[in-house]
Formats: sequence, C-alpha cells, structure tokens
Amino acid sequence: MASDVRSFYKNKNVLLTGGTGFFGKMIIEKLLRTCEVNLIYVIVRPKKGRTAEQRLQSLFEEAVFERIREDCPKRFQKVHAFEGNLAKKDLGLSDEDREIIKSNVNVVFHCGASLNMDSVKLEEAVITNIRGTSELLDLMGNALDLQAFIIVSTAYSNCCETTIKEQFYEPAIDPDLLVAMTEKLNPNTLNAISTGLIGKWPNSYVFTKAVAEHLILSKGTRLPMGLFRPAIVTSTAFEPFPGWSDNMYGPLGILLYSHSGILRVVRCNGKFMSHTVPGDMCINAILCLAWDISKKWASWSNDYVPPVVNFSANGTKLLIPMDKYIHLTNIDTPPFKIAMWYHMLYLVKNRYSYILAKFALHTIPAYLIDALFSMSKKKPKMRKIYAKLEKTSEVLCYFLMREWIIENDNVRELWEKLGQEDKQIFNFDIDSIDLNTYLSNMIVGMKKFILKEDMTKLKQHKQRYTRLRLLHHTLKYSLLGVAVFPLYKMLSRIVRKKTLI
Repeated sequence: MASDVRSFYKNKNVLLTGGTGFFGKMIIEKLLRTCEVNLIYVIVRPKKGRTAEQRLQSLFEEAVFERIREDCPKRFQKVHAFEGNLAKKDLGLSDEDREIIKSNVNVVFHCGASLNMDSVKLEEAVITNIRGTSELLDLMGNALDLQAFIIVSTAYSNCCETTIKEQFYEPAIDPDLLVAMTEKLNPNTLNAISTGLIGKWPNSYVFTKAVAEHLILSKGTRLPMGLFRPAIVTSTAFEPFPGWSDNMYGPLGILLYSHSGILRVVRCNGKFMSHTVPGDMCINAILCLAWDISKKWASWSNDYVPPVVNFSANGTKLLIPMDKYIHLTNIDTPPFKIAMWYHMLYLVKNRYSYILAKFALHTIPAYLIDALFSMSKKKPKMRKIYAKLEKTSEVLCYFLMREWIIENDNVRELWEKLGQEDKQIFNFDIDSIDLNTYLSNMIVGMKKFILKEDMTKLKQHKQRYTRLRLLHHTLKYSLLGVAVFPLYKMLSRIVRKKTLI
C-alpha cells in the first residue's frame, strides 16, 4: 500500500524556521531520508563570523545526519539556506529571497523561537516569538501555492490552566499592541513593567508563545494553518537513532547533572505526572499534520478552521510520576566518564527543606571542592556551576511543582487517519515504546551524543563509577556514624544511671 504522507511531500518545496534547532534538524533529516521533497529552504542567521550557508553545511556533519551521510549524501543538495533572522524586520530576508519563498514554497514549519525564559528581559521574546511569527504570516499570505503552514508552540503556553484543551485561548494582550509597545518603549521602561505584563505566566517564553498563538486567528484565517503544541520533548525513541538529542533542556538536564554527581537535590513533587514525549514522534506527528491540513484545505477552504494539536503523554504509558522518571528505578544505565560522584538525587517539595538540603548538598560541597582547586592551583569552578544550576532550577520549579491534564484527542484522531504504511514510516504512537528501553536509551544517548564519550571504554567507566559508589557509601555511613555516636553515648549514660538506681 502506498504512503499517502510520502506522496504529499513528493516534489514539494518546504520552508523551515529554527532549522538549526532540535526540531529543525529532525525535520530536515526525516524529510531527506524518507520523502522525495524537491527543496528545503531554511532561514538561518549568520553567527560568530559564519554565514548562513556555512552554518547549514556544518549542520550536516552532526550525528543526527549520519544515516543520510552514509546512504544518500547527495540529498543534502536539496537543502538551501536563506540568510535571515526572526528578530529582524522583514525576517532579515532579502527581496530576492522573499520572492522565491512566495513563488515556490508549499509547506511551512515555523519552529524558530527565542527560548529565553528570563521574565525581566521581555524584548527578545516579543520580537522573535510574536513579531517574527506575525511577519512570517504576512509573507506567506502572498504565497502562490501554500498547502500547509504549521506553527510549533508549546503545550505549556497556557500553563495557567490546569486542563489544557486543544483549542485557542484568549490572549492576555493583543499581539500587535505588545509588539508596538516593545518597539516604542525605552528598554529600561519595558523591563520595569515586564513582570506586570507577563502576569500569571511563569516566564517570558510561555507568555509570548500564548500571545503568538492568537496570530493564527487574527492573520491566518485565510491560510491552511495548524497549531502544534508539544509537551516536554525529550530524546528520540527510534529515529534516526534511539536516545538522540542535542540539548539538555528540562528533564534531560536534570538527568545529566544528577548522573554526573553534581545535582543532588531538586524542588519537585515527585508524585505528579510528567508529560514527556519523544522528539522523533513529535516530528512524525508534525509531518502528518501538514498532510492532513492540506487535505482539509483543498476540500473546504472557505470555512476552514485551523486545528490545534496537543502532543502529550495523556493516556499513554509515558505518563509516569516524576520520581520514576528522574530516578530511573530498576533500569540499568551506563555511567558517565565525567561523573564527579555517585548518582544521588533527592526530590523535595517543601521550600524550606529544599533550602536546607541545597545548602548541605550543593553549597558546602561547592566551597570545599573550590578550596581544593585553589590549593592545587586550579581555577575554582563549582560555585559558578551551582549558580547556573540554581537559576535553571528556579525556572523549572514552576513546572516541577504542578500537574496538568493536557488533552490530546486530536492526536489520536490524526493517528487513525493514517494507513498502515504511514503508521510504520511516521510512527507517533507513544504506546509502541518499551518504557524501560526508552529511558535507558535516554542515558545512553546523553553519554554518546551530548557528552560524546567513548562507548568502547564503557568497562573502564564502570570500574571508575564502582569506586565512586564505594566512596559515596563510605562517606555516607561515616557521617551517619558521627551523627549517631553522640546519641549513642547519651543513651548509654541514661541506661547506666538507671542500672545504678
């Protein structure tokens, strides 16, 4: 049976923002490996003295594209870079590139965003996430043959709600008004009022994403639009390799630093359910959503309603408590070569208990280790590391101390529309995952793809980690003995006095 989704992408021209990010890389890889697309245009900003084209070519050297390099390297010729920037006026595109986009592009995946979660610095998030989206909508409004346009947001854009439905929510402020304020106000004035503007949202990222979603209704009603909201995206389940990731966002960062023996306590309610989803399944769902939108648009474009798709773990085997996810109970995982200490992570709900535990398990060790570094004439670094971890923990705390129901009925409906071949090629059925294998591959992937450690030396790494385990337990029971000994002496005196009486 032929693949309807692959047939849709055959000879199509695709435009992609955020092409150098996690989602962007996977979309490029999946399209090149499985679909006969004509061209993939990627908007890339110059960075650190490198042109857009140079950045694109260096992208193809990364591990995620290994299968393309080995099996079909000529397909990289289908990918072209446009020099641009979502934070610049008119997306930073030249007039010539804008004409090429309007004349040729059939499918758009808007994955680019500012991930800055600093609630004080609102300007960057507004300009990139809202104005950038608005200008892309304006550009594609003049496209000659646009068949699908997907905006990637986040399931937590409306995290102020305890139940997040697959629907559009009323924004806290009009998108155009917020952009105008950001452009006209003095930066210091904007920073001063940013907390009031963001209001009940925990940071500028989710706030601007919530506002940007409304642009689909205000500017995209005459376009074949769709909104895709992934939950907490982690490493891949199957493609292009199990466990692949290129970042340490969210739970991946917690796992990496805790398994490195650095992070030892996190403020978190371990009993709350975690909506983590594999990166490759998100991409498969996005690609299938574009196919479904094109069909709907072709058949009833006059009264077309943009779909909202929440890609979450709701109702699947991946909806597990955070403590099981973070502790990886009863799962054999390879140790990291860089591990400084044996893995130990406490999840603490109470704020004051967390402050005490953090002082004992982070602050004191940081000062002790830095003192040793100074005595050995090495540059102290642990206090800086823990300062960065503390800042990240503050951002994550909001999400680790709350629980949401994230409805995903539209994902299930989309899955049922696929034929058997498409379900195999574009699998986004979370229940097809073996949970323990998935979690184990996550650690293996961090070791291999993020830390880039030599997997052939796993035996030596395990031997070293065994020594760290011995040191950990020796120290733990020694400290326990020191703490218990005074109590033992006191009880002994009481017993002796009673015996004498």
